[in-house]
Amino acid sequence: MTGKRRWQVGKRNFEQAFNAVFHDKQAFNDFCSLDVRSEIETFVINSRTIYRTSKKFKKYLRFIDKVILRHLDKNEQVVHSYLKEKSVLTAVKAHSSSKCFFLTDIKDFFTSVKTQNVLHLLTRDKLRIPITDFERYIETIVNLTTFAGSIPVGFPTSPSLSNSFLLEFDAVLEKYCCEHGFIYTRYSDDIIISGKSFEGFDNLENDVQSMLYKSASEDFFLNTKKTRLTQIGNKVKILGLVITLGGSVTIDSKYKKTLESLLHFYINDKEKYKDLLERTLHGKEHSLFGLVHYVKSIDQAYLEKLQRKYGAYALSALMEDRWSDK
Repeated sequence: MTGKRRWQVGKRNFEQAFNAVFHDKQAFNDFCSLDVRSEIETFVINSRTIYRTSKKFKKYLRFIDKVILRHLDKNEQVVHSYLKEKSVLTAVKAHSSSKCFFLTDIKDFFTSVKTQNVLHLLTRDKLRIPITDFERYIETIVNLTTFAGSIPVGFPTSPSLSNSFLLEFDAVLEKYCCEHGFIYTRYSDDIIISGKSFEGFDNLENDVQSMLYKSASEDFFLNTKKTRLTQIGNKVKILGLVITLGGSVTIDSKYKKTLESLLHFYINDKEKYKDLLERTLHGKEHSLFGLVHYVKSIDQAYLEKLQRKYGAYALSALMEDRWSDK
């Protein structure tokens, strides 16, 4: 059993759900008694602690995510992270008709979701989980999905837990924004609020912080270094994407410049193409393949412009995946 059906375990007890997925390749008792510390490696990257899980532990966490955590409640009207049919693009597109923007993020997001918070949300949503004896295993799931007192960066379960934990906050902020004529979306820890003007923005930062404090956790703080206001007329860059004066969403101009230069030399001068590829993308044509597909996923009109300018054949050649089997 593979793909989507593999995770459709139905209404059964937790051990039955586990065995339906692992088919005796892993023991349920091993899962329940796993020593998390022995199954992870710790790295520090840019002052952030990242955890890499063993292959076995990663499979266990993915099982928890698919069978348990995907059923947790979350506000799908405003949340665009880690959900099917949602993406960075949908999070930004919701604001494409706005003129003024408040942008911020939550400081140390994952590590601010504490062990007791995970216990709270699993208990809160226990009736949503299609496992007959789920309540009996809540503590086990908490122990497997948290480490050093919080949800770790690098665990496959952390995105779903963080989305669900902010359910009450998302509802309160969504209501606030509706009452003020604002639009609100969230992508992971990034909070985007926009409106037709800056009217009502004066106390927005304080109000959002207050809502975080009251509706999420006293451990949650906005990242003041990344909090900013901007408006159409300036370069409105959100989550790496740009909202244009005309209200369309496209990729950043620096990527366009790199891509168009590479395409020009790809067609006209292969030596200069290789040299520029080395200087801009470390010589990796697979990165160019990724950039072209990124354009396709974000701005189809711009891709069509490139096809007209540089030829559909050149674009299709660069979009061909020659790396999957390597």
